[in-house]
Amino acid sequence: MVLDLPLSGGCICGALRYRVNGLPLAVFICHCRNCKQRTGSAFSLSMITQRKDFEQIEGGTIWRDWPGGSGNMHRQHLCPHCLTRTHTEMLAYPDIVNVRPGTLDRPDAVVPIAQAWTSAAHAWAIAPDIKRFEEDPSDVQGLFKEWRAIHR
Repeated sequence: MVLDLPLSGGCICGALRYRVNGLPLAVFICHCRNCKQRTGSAFSLSMITQRKDFEQIEGGTIWRDWPGGSGNMHRQHLCPHCLTRTHTEMLAYPDIVNVRPGTLDRPDAVVPIAQAWTSAAHAWAIAPDIKRFEEDPSDVQGLFKEWRAIHR
């Protein structure tokens, strides 16, 4: 499934817009407690993107640094008007941006390659046809390669 790039997205009110100009590294589901609390849902979706490919094209963000499930600091970016969280910088990994796929104009364009922290998942929320990891995946680079091979 080849992705039609760039991928564009933004917040609910339209004041904040971004574009992903290159092929993302991968898309993941996370079932950890931190992600569930932050989203107010059963899991979180993450589209790992190289920073050089991420471009904020309209509007600005407010941000807060907050520890992620790993304990590493994450900078959460939100629209200052509608408070939609569009992307996150994982400060321990300065070359990537974690885009929230639900904020894409076409969120169905990307499909997760794996789901992490299924040990903390609601049984009904586990995607049946997507690889599962009870905690963090052991070979993230391998998952990146696999996801990118599918979408080239």
